[in-house]
Amino acid sequence: MQRRFLVVGDKFVKPELFISAIERHMPGEDLQFYTMETDWPIEPFRHGPEVSEYLGSVDVICDMVRDVDAIVTQLAPITAAVLDCAEELRIIGCCRGGPVNVNIEAATQRGIPVIYAPGRNAIAVAEFTVGLILAEVRNIGRAHADMKKGIWRGDLYCYHAAGRELNGLVAGLIGFGSIGRLMVGPLGAFGMKVMVYDPFVPKDEIEAYGAEEADLEILLRSADVVSLHARVTPQTRGMIGARELALMKPTAYLVNTARGPLVDYDALYEALKAKRIAGAALDTFAEEPVPESDRLLELDNVTLTPHIAGASRETAERAAEMVAEDIGNFFAGRPMRNCYNRAALAKIS
Repeated sequence: MQRRFLVVGDKFVKPELFISAIERHMPGEDLQFYTMETDWPIEPFRHGPEVSEYLGSVDVICDMVRDVDAIVTQLAPITAAVLDCAEELRIIGCCRGGPVNVNIEAATQRGIPVIYAPGRNAIAVAEFTVGLILAEVRNIGRAHADMKKGIWRGDLYCYHAAGRELNGLVAGLIGFGSIGRLMVGPLGAFGMKVMVYDPFVPKDEIEAYGAEEADLEILLRSADVVSLHARVTPQTRGMIGARELALMKPTAYLVNTARGPLVDYDALYEALKAKRIAGAALDTFAEEPVPESDRLLELDNVTLTPHIAGASRETAERAAEMVAEDIGNFFAGRPMRNCYNRAALAKIS
């Protein structure tokens, strides 16, 4: 039996990565691939009322899905309209930690399982976060930016402007999923004490990683570096605002490599401008791409990067591999590791 795939890649997770991974996990199968590639991340993703963080035309995808057994993508908008056109569709593979570009409810109602890739970029983000901490706390970002302009920042060796050693400082992690857990080892290797706030993770589990459980207020008051690793939910949206920033030490730093909506960026701007906290290192923002008029760009106590913490080649390869493995499991009748909507399985006859 021939299996037909629509593979919608982009310039990060390219179609050929998906295809080679699927072929490895479905050896000997008669496979046919229809492919397209979007311009993400050169062109930023979009948000809509039904799905978010997507790129691609629903109409174009509808034209390509009419006889496919599987859709594999990272960012394509898989809406109810797409699912209505895909009469033969049996499974969707979305190589992200959260398949927000897929209408999960519509897929579940149709008995279509959605495969996803939790933790695919955890190593990349954890490494990058440590790099951002060093760049901000030790003035690496500022020194580099001015050196490129021909400015020798000898003043950064003055006592009042010199950075701090991480050894002996306290790191406060907000969120203790796969990325947060990977942060403990590197930060501990620098001699940092690690505190964790995550109401969904038991205390003994946090302590097993060598970290200390704390409630949010104690963590904010105690940490020299506060690093965000939570997902955006109605409860976490705007969780770091003026009140929380006021609890932080004036010598502390805020780091966000998670998602922009976790932070009230207007409040952060005011705190940074008034030097109520020492600085911030940010890879995610309230609006992306960051507009040229964004006030954060005016500040000298912030290190900024364009949402690239998860951008490693290994992340792209791992994401394609995780999705392909479970698609192979599905068609072979084996249990799947990462099915986002297991309720859909009950509807499969």
